[in-house]
Amino acid sequence: MIKLATRVLLLISIFSFVSCSTDSENDPIKENIGDDPQESIDSEIEIYYYSKRNGIINIFKTDKEGIETPIIVDNDHHDWWVRVSPDKQKILWYKSPINVASSDEFNNYDDAELWMANIDGSNPEKVIDLSDYNWSAQGVADWSPAGTELVMAVIDESGFWHIYITANDGSNPRKISQRNSLFADPSWSPDGQKIVYTAYPVDYVGNPVNFFNLEIHVMDKDGTNEIQLTDDDQRDHDPYWSPNGKEIAFESQWNLLHCLIGKWAIRKYNFETQLTTDVIKDDNANGLPRWTKNSEQLYFSRTICGEFTRLVRTDNNGNHLETILENTTYPFYDCDLVE
Repeated sequence: MIKLATRVLLLISIFSFVSCSTDSENDPIKENIGDDPQESIDSEIEIYYYSKRNGIINIFKTDKEGIETPIIVDNDHHDWWVRVSPDKQKILWYKSPINVASSDEFNNYDDAELWMANIDGSNPEKVIDLSDYNWSAQGVADWSPAGTELVMAVIDESGFWHIYITANDGSNPRKISQRNSLFADPSWSPDGQKIVYTAYPVDYVGNPVNFFNLEIHVMDKDGTNEIQLTDDDQRDHDPYWSPNGKEIAFESQWNLLHCLIGKWAIRKYNFETQLTTDVIKDDNANGLPRWTKNSEQLYFSRTICGEFTRLVRTDNNGNHLETILENTTYPFYDCDLVE
């Protein structure tokens, strides 16, 4: 795999471009924009996210009363991709240098270090440095449902992106992807026995940088029984299994050039019907969906061209779209939920 793919692979950066302008008067959440970041907080959910303030990306929490608290503030680094452990005692995130282009601020996989801390941000410690395992890039780590293991995507000595599983302290890494392709965005099934991820199909022989051939797959946690779920001309990323095990939500790019970032839909795959359907598909960049515990709602990032990224939610069929966190002076990226 060519190294050029490193920063465009995992796609968090699609929600950071806000320099262009467009007419969004008809957008369903446009009229809600204001200076108060707490628009519609669910009283049963705490939200962990990262946000760029004063040129630095740090990690914050908004509690059930709508009060924001800084969790990880490091003025010498960007801190991003926060994930809360299943027992709600720890957070996992990446730390990377600040002196990079804005497009690389929170997807700098070439320089990423994996860190862990108590859920309040205390006692931070580095979990995986790239030099530990001779990797050249790493990203998108996620806890297993039991909290005993981590899954992540890395560029190892093969030069390809592969999926690895480690112990929850980052030790004992083992590669589970079994073919040289482009493996990205892994996360767990609710029972911890399978991994869902993005990759090129097994029989794909086209240009390796044609990302519109990336599809959603699942496999057993030992890398066997690989099954392709989607088969279309959309670029699929960041799949997450619903807690009830019935569906997988993910993001899909269906337009390449709109407002420099393209148009991205939230879609879902249903295991019973074996069909993929749209949840939210419009002229905006929607991505990084996260399920609520009851599998009835999705929280995700949403970028309207020319505006800051905000966090929104909808029910699992795309109805009742509403803003959760937004501010006219800084963006809110990605989130993890604590219920």
